[in-house]
Amino acid sequence: MERQTFIVLHVLAIVTVIGSMLTGFRISIVSQDWFAAVSILLPQGLIHAWHLGFAVGLTLLATAYVGYSLRAPFRSYPSIYHKCINYLGYLSICLIVLSGWAVWANFHSHYARGIHQVAMWLMVSYFILHAWIYILQKGRGVFGAILPKRFKFAHIAITLCLVTLGLFIHTFTLNTSHQLEVQTIADNVFIDIDGKASEAQWQLAPTFKVTTIGGANFENGSTEVSIKALANQYESYFLISWQDKSKSTNHLPLLKTADGWQVQENGFYRFDERTFYEDKFAVMLSEGCQAAGDNTYHAGSKPLKDKPKNWHGKGYHASLDGKVRDLWHWKAVRTNDMYLADDNFIGPPSEHLKGKRRYSAGYQADGKESGAYVMNWQWYSNTGISPKRLPIHVQSHQAVLPWFGSKPYQHQQDIYPIGTFLPSVLYRSNRFEGDRADVRARGEWQDGRWTLELVRKHNTQSKYDIPLKTGTCMWVSAFDHAQIAHTRHIKAIKLRYAL
Repeated sequence: MERQTFIVLHVLAIVTVIGSMLTGFRISIVSQDWFAAVSILLPQGLIHAWHLGFAVGLTLLATAYVGYSLRAPFRSYPSIYHKCINYLGYLSICLIVLSGWAVWANFHSHYARGIHQVAMWLMVSYFILHAWIYILQKGRGVFGAILPKRFKFAHIAITLCLVTLGLFIHTFTLNTSHQLEVQTIADNVFIDIDGKASEAQWQLAPTFKVTTIGGANFENGSTEVSIKALANQYESYFLISWQDKSKSTNHLPLLKTADGWQVQENGFYRFDERTFYEDKFAVMLSEGCQAAGDNTYHAGSKPLKDKPKNWHGKGYHASLDGKVRDLWHWKAVRTNDMYLADDNFIGPPSEHLKGKRRYSAGYQADGKESGAYVMNWQWYSNTGISPKRLPIHVQSHQAVLPWFGSKPYQHQQDIYPIGTFLPSVLYRSNRFEGDRADVRARGEWQDGRWTLELVRKHNTQSKYDIPLKTGTCMWVSAFDHAQIAHTRHIKAIKLRYAL
């Protein structure tokens, strides 16, 4: 390999690795709070697509370097120090590339993610140890050593070929998906949405498993999700189960203290509660199948122009292409006893309402005719609140306070002893009515595992819902008593109906 060819590949590798680092660190902040100190230095927005692009580039450069080296090795005579450091760089790149593609392919992704993070820190160490010595030795002259002195046509051709091939592979990998076979059942077969999955049809349906990663409170931040699907002429049924060691129905309880009532929280003030919260599960549906949520996740504290910063620095969900994504949000406390999942959607960023602390961007609820749950406090403050209603009969553990089982709060009737707990969730009715109630659901927890059954019409005719048909793509996320810190997977799951 000619020296100038080596230098061209070296420069391309520097740009690619730095881009991979910056986008990778931004993605890491979602689940690693300790890294938030450098958030201001990192890019924001649709980071996953860029990170995958840099991954493709690094893979092609590594392949090209190996090919050139086998054919005509580049001869250099580094010191023992630089020879050892170079081996560290080779090891880091190999681990980064292999573990990154394993995460993308969902191949032991919970282990691969850990290896990927360690490998990136090895690469950071390599950058420092490799570059620092050269800077000390050569000073400003280091740029003359690493930048090409002349370009040949072959160098331009190599670069263009790598870029063209990279764009093709990037497009392919962005739109590659898993597949879930939806088994057909007769119209007269009754599937009871009870979270028990006792029907014989479920036993015969094929199972698709996906390892989801990056969530709070799960062991190693990961849980494996199993999915089955059935369909008749009118409706689609889904059976979803995932590992969760604890059943969490303790949703922001209100505690009576010597200073009054306080919301028990550990992060709720910045809308990132991870202790006093219910278990949840989310399913997103889209007509598009692009990796990492079909361009709906925008990372960073202020990823959307002219929109407010978010409190937790993790990002927003929003659709900037004018299309709607369907979002089913099952909640162990707030919707499970309604036998519903909260039918939401991800659309364009909404207007920010003055006086409203939390801005949710494109994450919105479908319309409803009636029915709702509300929080059982007048105004939220992390120093204390006043409940809206008190129970007529206090129970030892009550996750939800029903409207007709409670009475308006009056200070003179607040004779509860210090240490009393009240529910923070107040039911105005026992279920939603309208668009928001399109998804029937019920979950049951047993022996460290949630089992969730859901059903919805193939086509609800709602502008906020995505039709269920062959080619519709889905993503799933589990929450272990966490408000927003859910697990995730990269590639979409494409539905395939036999109907």
